[in-house]
This record gives sequence, C-alpha cells and structure tokens, in this order.
Amino acid sequence: MSQNILVHTGNILILDETKTKASQNPADELTETLKIILRDSPDIRDGLITQINRPENADLNEVDRKELKITVKVYLSSAKSEFLTEALKHVFSVLNTEKIESLIIAYNSNDKQNDILPSLKQLWSSLEKLHINGKICSLGISDVSTNTFIELYEWAKIKPSIVQINLAACCVVPQALQTFTKENFIQLLTHSDPSQMLPPEILEEIFGPAVNLNWIVKYQVHLKCRGILSSKGYLVNINKEKDNK
Repeated sequence: MSQNILVHTGNILILDETKTKASQNPADELTETLKIILRDSPDIRDGLITQINRPENADLNEVDRKELKITVKVYLSSAKSEFLTEALKHVFSVLNTEKIESLIIAYNSNDKQNDILPSLKQLWSSLEKLHINGKICSLGISDVSTNTFIELYEWAKIKPSIVQINLAACCVVPQALQTFTKENFIQLLTHSDPSQMLPPEILEEIFGPAVNLNWIVKYQVHLKCRGILSSKGYLVNINKEKDNK
C-alpha cells in the first residue's frame, strides 16, 4: 500500500538556516530545506502524517495582487497531465491566487530528445487550457533540444514565450536557438538547476526507503514596483510505500 505525501516548504526566506547559504544551487537549497522541515516533523517519514504546510509570507495578503509577480517552475518525473494539473492546483491554493504570471515546465525524461515531443504536447495541451482561462499569463519550457523546441512551438496553439537552457550542460547557447528565439520574440533564459532536483539517494535519505518522486514546484513572488523577492518556496509530492508492520 502506498501513500501520497505533500510537503510545502512555505517561504524559505524566513528560515534562518537557509539565509546563511544563499549561494546554494536550487537542488542543494531544496535538500537542505526539506531536512530542516522534516527534522521538526519526523512523523511524515513514518506515514503518520501525509501533508506539511509551512506558513507563507503573511504580509503579501496586504499587498494588491496587481503589484505581485508570481513565477513558477514545475519539475515533472512523468508526462502524466494529472501530475501537472495537481501541482498547479496546489500552487494556486497555497499562494491564494487565481493566476500565475509565468510558468515553466521541466520534464526530465530518459527518452531521447527526438522521442520526447509527444509527451510534451500532452503536457502543453493542459497548459493551453489554463492560459485560455486566464490562469497563466506566459508559458515556457526548460531543457529541450533546439529541434524539439521549434517543433513544439510550431505545433502549439498557445506559443511558448520562454525557453530555458542549462549552461552547465550546454556551455554555449546553440546558434539556431538564438536565431529562432530572436525572430519570434521569445525569452531565452539560462538556469543552474541540475538534471535531477532530488536524486533517488537524496529522496531516500530524506523520506526513507520505498519512495518515488512525482513532481516538484519552485515558486517566487516578487513585488513588481520595487523588484523585491518577497517569497520563495517549494512544493514536493512523493509516493511512499507504507510499512504495514
């Protein structure tokens, strides 16, 4: 028997332990944050509780929503549309918002890039519906080959306006991608996320054995008028085999 477990870190900017390690890459930051949170909630490892919700920045409730910019990146372990839908449902809930300004999806598949396009189309169709309904303003994708991105762009009804690449893996932005993004007014961004935000050995260290990752969300909330990062956090969803002993 398995359990679905959700951890919401809340605003990690208010965690003293993470403030002293501002130079961490996102994976190390997430790992350290989860260890801090689960240190105070050991019952989640034993399946006695299945959800942790840490506090958000209460001050944001007093700010006009028009003054906030919410950016979200969803890391998916599978091309299941229900994982993406579930992740975004929790984002809307914990941030108490009806829309996201910018969303990027990262689907880390073991498939060859030439085979990943059908899965991306399936995920993209779910995002297009949210965009049409006014839930997401701009859509983007991370870490796909130039050809895959162009094919997705040409197929999509709602075109991706952002593409992210990891310079640690790519070193130099492909010239073809630079040309295509410039011609189509697409934001070309770089990032430092590793290929796996929570590798299996780290998952097991944090949550115990027999655990699988479903998805991770990283979000940031900026005050637009001042360009200040007001809140930053993660949501992590895993599936864990329950010990019936």
